[in-house]
Amino acid sequence: MSVKKEDQQFEEHFRKLETLSQELQANRVSIDQLVPRMKDALGSIKICKSVLKETRSQLEQIAAEFEELDALATPPE
Repeated sequence: MSVKKEDQQFEEHFRKLETLSQELQANRVSIDQLVPRMKDALGSIKICKSVLKETRSQLEQIAAEFEELDALATPPE
């Protein structure tokens, strides 16, 4: 099974956000780096949110298809 580009993007950007969070908590981000890093984080958040939204949509579609299959397999009473 191959990894889709969107999945790679999500993982990459999620790791960036985790790293930034850890650096902020440890006070390892200087004031000079703060604004550019937060702008970068905003871009990563938008990408992650978009991938999650698309994934949710696909899962809802798959769930609906499972429900249709279940309805076809259930004998009428």
